[in-house]
Amino acid sequence: MNLIRRPAGLGLAASLFFLLGLAGEAPAQTPAPADALSDWDAHGRAEGLARPDTPCQDFLKALGKKPDYVEYLGCEQDDDSYIQPMEARYRVSGDVAAKMEAYLGQAFGMPALEYVCCGWGNRGPFFWRDGPGGVNYEVSMGVETLRIPRDQWQKIPSFSVRVGVIRKSP
Repeated sequence: MNLIRRPAGLGLAASLFFLLGLAGEAPAQTPAPADALSDWDAHGRAEGLARPDTPCQDFLKALGKKPDYVEYLGCEQDDDSYIQPMEARYRVSGDVAAKMEAYLGQAFGMPALEYVCCGWGNRGPFFWRDGPGGVNYEVSMGVETLRIPRDQWQKIPSFSVRVGVIRKSP
């Protein structure tokens, strides 16, 4: 498992986080203190927060929603941040970027990417929740690039995909 802990104060951009639930394949972790789990059960679940003992992991794989053309790069978590975010990072080649964009739209309802200023990406944060009581996911895809038309994305080496969760309410 690739795990990078960020130092306090770096703060992750809200538009790069997704909120996600646990899957049976997740590695075992030390159980969260009973009070944290109790608070999550009483409030966090309804707010779409991930359980406090959620491991940083390949979230697309854990959800059973990872296409074979997506490369998992690792997961970062910031336990020093008040919201305790985690973010899984992925890469797809420009050759399959349109296919991935369509897949994220179909699987998560993510809107089409737009070119703004300096690259292709989501216009703002996009969240997906798998029903009431489910964890809220933030899904994003993008790349910094010159203005290259959508039908020429194969000229772009790769796009980033990010899936994030938070474990504490802001």
